[in-house]
Amino acid sequence: MAADSPAPTVTAEADDASTDALIAALQVRGAAEPVIDGRRLRAERGRAAVVAATLELVDGGNPVPTFADIAEVSGVSERTIFRYFPDREALFGAVATEVFPSIAHCLATEAPGGDTAERAAALVALRLELADRTAGLLRSVERLAPTSRLGAALLAIRHDRLHEQVGSWFAPELATAPAGTAATVDVLLSTASVTHLRELLGDDGLAEELTTAVVRLLAPAPPSPPA
Repeated sequence: MAADSPAPTVTAEADDASTDALIAALQVRGAAEPVIDGRRLRAERGRAAVVAATLELVDGGNPVPTFADIAEVSGVSERTIFRYFPDREALFGAVATEVFPSIAHCLATEAPGGDTAERAAALVALRLELADRTAGLLRSVERLAPTSRLGAALLAIRHDRLHEQVGSWFAPELATAPAGTAATVDVLLSTASVTHLRELLGDDGLAEELTTAVVRLLAPAPPSPPA
């Protein structure tokens, strides 16, 4: 998560509501138990230090930190960490419980008002924020997904929600756009693409460039009349 991107204020009610929504989506995939347990134990101070250390390591470029790594950063002994989290599934369930309320608004599927350019700019802003907050964690979940039911379920929920978001926000434009336009917009604004473009181009003007690209995909200029 980017240091210069302050976390939005999340009320206790919004926190509970977003976590409830995540649990409901995970229950469909049989992967909700680690998140349910994570919310139940969230208030324990030592456990919170372990979750915070895990996020610090993940955001710092260590996609799958060991419990020894986490113990060094958190100041909590490995033995105590194992008492809190008997396996990595339980730990990442707690991490998901911690992170999801702060990024739930980035996955909103209810379309805002405005013309194509205004909606494109709003979506680009959300996708840039999502990349800021979850690029490191996403790499971790992708590494864990082949052997983790929770990891696979989180990736599926993220994919489905972001694809639905594009379809909902730009339904009028997509009704007449070529097949594959929604998928193209989704890939262009994916965390992997945004992160790579930042590495290549930097932040200056990136939002404007992405917004322009989305608008051109959704509302291409009509062809020039023949001379």
